[in-house]
Amino acid sequence: MPSATQCIWEWKRSIFLTNNPGLERQFEELSLPSVRQRIQSWLDSQRRFPKEGAADEYSVFIEACYARGDDRRRYFQDWVKSADPGLGYQLLAELARRRLVSSVWTTNFDGLVARAAAASGVTAIEIGQDSKERATRPMALDELQCVAMHGDYRYDPLKNTQRELAEQEAELRAALIPLLRSHPVLVCGYSGRDASVMAAFLEAYQDPKQQRLPLFWTQYGDSPASGDVANLLETPAGVEPQRFIVPGVTFDDLMRRIALHVTRSDDRKRLDAILDKFKESPTTQRAAFSLPNLPVSGLIKSNAFPMQPPGELLEFDLIKWPAPGTVWTELKSTGEKHGFVAAPFRGKVYAIAAPEQIQKAFAGNISSEIKRVPLNDEDLRYEDGTSNSLMRRATALALAAKAGLPCDHDGLIWEPSGGSKQRVEGRDWIAYKAVILQVKTVSGSLALVLKPTLFVADASGSEAPRMVANAVKVKVLGYQHNAEFNEALDFWRKKLLPQRETALRFPDVDEGVKFSVSAWPLFAKITDEREASVKLSDKNERLASQVGLQIAEPRLSFLPKTGSGSAFDTHPIRGLMRDRPFDALLTDTGIATNIRVALIAPSKDGRRVCEYLNKLHESVDPTRSDEDYLLPFPGFSTAFKCGLEVTQPGGRGFVGLDEPVDLTPASARELGARISAAISSLKAAANPSVIFIYVPARWAAIRGYDVDGETFDLHDFVKASAIPQGVATQFLEEDTLRHEQQCRVRWWLSLATYAKAMRSPWALDGLDKDSAYVGVGYSLRNRPGEDGNVILGCSHLYSPNGLGLQFRLSKIENPIMRRKNPFMSFDDARRLGEGIRELFFEANLRLPKRVVVHKQTPFLKQERQGLQAGLEGIGCVELLQIHIDDTLRYVASRANRKGDLEIHGYPIHRGTTVVVDDATALLWAHGASTALKANRTYYQGKRRIPAPLVLTRHAGTSDLMTLAAEILGLSKMNFNSFDLYGQLPATIETSRRVARIGALLDRYADRSYDYRLFM
Repeated sequence: MPSATQCIWEWKRSIFLTNNPGLERQFEELSLPSVRQRIQSWLDSQRRFPKEGAADEYSVFIEACYARGDDRRRYFQDWVKSADPGLGYQLLAELARRRLVSSVWTTNFDGLVARAAAASGVTAIEIGQDSKERATRPMALDELQCVAMHGDYRYDPLKNTQRELAEQEAELRAALIPLLRSHPVLVCGYSGRDASVMAAFLEAYQDPKQQRLPLFWTQYGDSPASGDVANLLETPAGVEPQRFIVPGVTFDDLMRRIALHVTRSDDRKRLDAILDKFKESPTTQRAAFSLPNLPVSGLIKSNAFPMQPPGELLEFDLIKWPAPGTVWTELKSTGEKHGFVAAPFRGKVYAIAAPEQIQKAFAGNISSEIKRVPLNDEDLRYEDGTSNSLMRRATALALAAKAGLPCDHDGLIWEPSGGSKQRVEGRDWIAYKAVILQVKTVSGSLALVLKPTLFVADASGSEAPRMVANAVKVKVLGYQHNAEFNEALDFWRKKLLPQRETALRFPDVDEGVKFSVSAWPLFAKITDEREASVKLSDKNERLASQVGLQIAEPRLSFLPKTGSGSAFDTHPIRGLMRDRPFDALLTDTGIATNIRVALIAPSKDGRRVCEYLNKLHESVDPTRSDEDYLLPFPGFSTAFKCGLEVTQPGGRGFVGLDEPVDLTPASARELGARISAAISSLKAAANPSVIFIYVPARWAAIRGYDVDGETFDLHDFVKASAIPQGVATQFLEEDTLRHEQQCRVRWWLSLATYAKAMRSPWALDGLDKDSAYVGVGYSLRNRPGEDGNVILGCSHLYSPNGLGLQFRLSKIENPIMRRKNPFMSFDDARRLGEGIRELFFEANLRLPKRVVVHKQTPFLKQERQGLQAGLEGIGCVELLQIHIDDTLRYVASRANRKGDLEIHGYPIHRGTTVVVDDATALLWAHGASTALKANRTYYQGKRRIPAPLVLTRHAGTSDLMTLAAEILGLSKMNFNSFDLYGQLPATIETSRRVARIGALLDRYADRSYDYRLFM
């Protein structure tokens, strides 16, 4: 059922669209603050509707939409007929059965309390306008008084309008007041909108000194109480408080907490039965990934080589363990010294070693016998797990020894001769060919992954600092494209795996463990409808154990150059230039014409920065390195069909900053405070669309610090200050002003300005209108005076066109920590699921048929069950773990003129999807693309070869092609960049950023924020 507030906004939108036809698509996402602001602004301009938040809003707008009482009745009747008592109502009925609740008074028309009571075996005494005399009838112990204060849609005339509400039946009001005085009272999510009801509360509690029983007023959001509610809850000084406001509580969560609190653990059979109903499928449903069997157009070759692992490990316990925090390091050091590998797990030590080596290394410190324990696939599945670490280290040491090469005892092997000289930071360094080894499960079996890299050292052979090594790798490996990567991979394959099946023994002693690695990597057969099919040789057929498919590039939706309707393009800039922004009608109709830009900058830099921002009105051509993707920038107004007003120094939209006294952490905090104050001042004085913040390079030292465990980031601090005020901010760097690629800079800066002004340059074509798309991210926070880390979860929801990017921040009350990663408890996941339902319902006034949740870490059982409880009633719940695999790479091939396959000059195409096993697939969101021109290949970034996304399904039944297409589409919905795509879907990419900034916010509960405020 929609809340009163949701109904009001639905009615407001209906009035607005009736008077502004053609804007339906731009105002689909009613939960967005920017959409509501534009509707409210139009209503205010009509001078005949109440202001937002006025007491008579509900009455005025329902009467404006439904003038006749019968029409109003039918409106609610349609809702009520489709509603069933949810978890909260069922638990409330259980509390009534236990005689803990005797009377329920509601302004709702739905009769859900009585229906839930009847289902629980409680006799509901229903009281409405036609049976008000029952209100004074004594209740039996097994009866529940259910009073419909505004009437019951089945029998009574409903009370909706101001006149009807003012005529609240005197008998019901007279019966309510003594109940309020004689019972503890719990108010659940009531707005206080009805004057007659609030008058009853104020009369019952008119003397705080006489109140002996508590009043708890719970509310869904965290906004402070106002009006009659604030007056009611106010407690005079010197009087013991009996009136309490409880913010940020949903009805289901409140009833669950109360029911569990008041019920003994040995008397929860009925309670558990109710709760268990909300733990069932569909999160237990997990269909296997599969792709259709289509003609093959090519092969892709991986850097994963099948291996046969050993069948056992050694297990033992220690009498005296190393100091906490040093166990891994000490065991690794001991293993290096004695020629084996060892690691801890759950109070035991596991090793790949000979028993004699263990006896010698830990002489006198072994408290148990040394056992041989089996090593199975499940042990090796976790790449950061103990067994996998042991296997990787043992394999690296064994292969390095066999090839006579140095090894770092972890997974890096290098060729110590023939290095190339590289100059970085004024010094000469030597870059040697190297390879990183990783052990992982691929296609249901163990594989050794070889990723070519560099080992960077100085002239003496000492390893270079990480920053230097990274700079050399970017310089050299950035040009290691498809053919060059394949050449480097073949170099290491021949060096380390010279035989068809390389047999290894580690340690290289009689009792060493034996295992082997194949010299033939895994291949995948690919179907691309744009390419001709090929006939694979028998050998290639045997090697190609995986199958893949090419998914088409998703289209973006724009407004045609003339008229309404939709125009489509895969290229965001080309789409804007050929047609118009998705929401251009807002400009045409005068609802949102110009974008106003304010500026916060050092006083001495103000004029220079304003002059630069005014250059957004000027055109500029792309540089030679960008012309394969960028179109000439024509000026902001020409590109976005919208005016841009830039402030000037001395104007209302400019705030100048003084130079800092010094560059200390104190000055950094002071700068943050001054910018925050300037934002509040500008909002009040000029109400700009976007505020630019210019921090010069000379202030770099006070952009942030990390001293003695205290961290400060100016960017995040300012964002956290601006976001609760609904102010969009854009940081401007000094490098931006003098960047040589000004065409790129102006396109990117203009896009950010347009989007942060709450405008929509494009929408996404093809998302399912009945699906909600959610990303979950976490951030750890530790503030002085707080007990440990506070973990924040955040989620955001997408409308069918990819807009409506909203975020809900919430504290994770009972985090589960696994390998330093936070996970949700059942209750935390349930609350997240409830939030997803509510956000979608708030936006669409209906529940989604399908919810897709993206997360970078696995979904624990508690998370799966909790999400299902919160998403009760949703037919399909997709739980997808998505992360970039840093080591796994594939190289593309193509058919030559003879029909034979050869290594392709370009990397794997974006959209390539490969089935790895029933629950795992690979998707290349980053890769070569023909989206710009059908006969020309474009590779974004032009560096090395792309890494795939790993998709792991933890629940769900959607086909893989649908899931892949959705992820590709969402990778195009980052309004912070004009790139063709991002490497991650926006659900993942943005949720991480929001969680990080959200950790600095003080208020979380059930408050929605527009994504663009975090950009």
